[in-house]
Amino acid sequence: MGPNDVEIVRVFARNTTSPNADPTLDPDKNAEIALEAEAGDAIFRIGAPYEVEVVVKDLFDGTNIPTTTANVVSGLLSKAPWDKQAAVFVFGIAAAELAKHRGHQCEVYASVYMGLQDPDASFATSPRFLIQR
Repeated sequence: MGPNDVEIVRVFARNTTSPNADPTLDPDKNAEIALEAEAGDAIFRIGAPYEVEVVVKDLFDGTNIPTTTANVVSGLLSKAPWDKQAAVFVFGIAAAELAKHRGHQCEVYASVYMGLQDPDASFATSPRFLIQR
């Protein structure tokens, strides 16, 4: 990664009590989507504007699973919540939403868009995960 770039390191689904990626989510418990990103030193220091977005897609029926928090976070690099070069963004998913998708395979599509002039973007997909039956 260059000094003027932003990159998604990884994006993954996890159970709320777990710090790691989980291949299956319990539909009776809340879950989370975690997005880890890094910003280059130069762009971080000048405080460029950014936007982080996730879309949780049910691959069985093609619908989106809503997050409990906004699925878009925006701000300026070097200010909270992206106040260190490496940052983690967490998006909750309510158990009630997971229950509607029991037995379905899902995936997360993520993007980070940064800057106004000569913008930079990074895209990633999560490993597939299954919402338990």
